[in-house]
Amino acid sequence: MAFKLLKRTKLIKGPIFNVDREWWRGPDGRKFERHTLVHPGAVAILPRDKQGRYLLIRQFRAACRGNLLEIPAGTIEPGERALTCAKRELIEEAGYAARRWKKLGAFYSAPGYSTEKLIVYLAWDLKSAFAEQDEDEHIRLAPMTVTQLRAAVKKNRIEDGKTLGALLLADVL
Repeated sequence: MAFKLLKRTKLIKGPIFNVDREWWRGPDGRKFERHTLVHPGAVAILPRDKQGRYLLIRQFRAACRGNLLEIPAGTIEPGERALTCAKRELIEEAGYAARRWKKLGAFYSAPGYSTEKLIVYLAWDLKSAFAEQDEDEHIRLAPMTVTQLRAAVKKNRIEDGKTLGALLLADVL
């Protein structure tokens, strides 16, 4: 016997994610309840310039009550392909378009309570591009060498999970 979803009730319907209350039955027959953040999925981009620096961004994150040093990322729109989203987000958040792309992998950001799965790309052969930032985005570019990245991680200056995951997938750390 496998886990079985018995019932789902939508508690919050938001513009980016929903929150569902779910009732499950486990393989042993016992029932339990969970609250799940239902997310359409996202992309994260590790852009590398011609000098071999990785282009991180410094962005305000309300939930963290401050600015985080992270890689460009964004939510996949309905019907949008992950790579299309990655190309759009790189332009919007970093001001660059990439001619070369490689999928590095994917992971769940917080599987204990969220369905969000992040698809991570390496982007290089960059050219300058411009797109207007969203109203909640006040982003500054922060190019970093591998040595600077490693030092920033050791000093806990990079605390964003998707950035740490992407650096590990790219074998930078």
